[in-house]
Amino acid sequence: MDKSDQQCKDVYAHYGLAMFCAQCLEQAIIIQILFLDHMPNAVAAFTTEEEWIQNFDEFIGHASSKTMGQLLGKLQKLGIPCDEPSQDLKTALKKRNWLAHCYFPERAVEFMNEQGRLEMISELETTHAYFRQVENKVNRITDEVSVKYGLTDGVKEKMMAQMLTEIKADI
Repeated sequence: MDKSDQQCKDVYAHYGLAMFCAQCLEQAIIIQILFLDHMPNAVAAFTTEEEWIQNFDEFIGHASSKTMGQLLGKLQKLGIPCDEPSQDLKTALKKRNWLAHCYFPERAVEFMNEQGRLEMISELETTHAYFRQVENKVNRITDEVSVKYGLTDGVKEKMMAQMLTEIKADI
């Protein structure tokens, strides 16, 4: 494999990481909606563990079928407990949509030469870092709300350990 082939693979890898980070942000938004909208109603209606699991799975499935724009619309209706991430979320949505729908067509010329690919890699690194930054802001807000439902750091650590054990993860 020559240098340009490797560099093309690197562009694709960085693009994949940026899209992964955008999807992580989308999941963070879903979890925030879960705690701001679903949990207050679901906890009151909870009768059996089976009902709880089914209700939870239905909520997650329904929310996961929404676009990021639809999720942000729902979050806006609910009122984010803090104004700071509102503009970041709008910017993240634009970046996500640009990445998903326009990135490679807009960068076709740059992709054809070494310097252009290096610039694309740098741009994608900045983009994935932005998604992570916004996700962290969303998670901080969600963490504050989730503690009301008993989801403390200790509980999360136990859940993660159990999941990793169950799937025999090697990470």
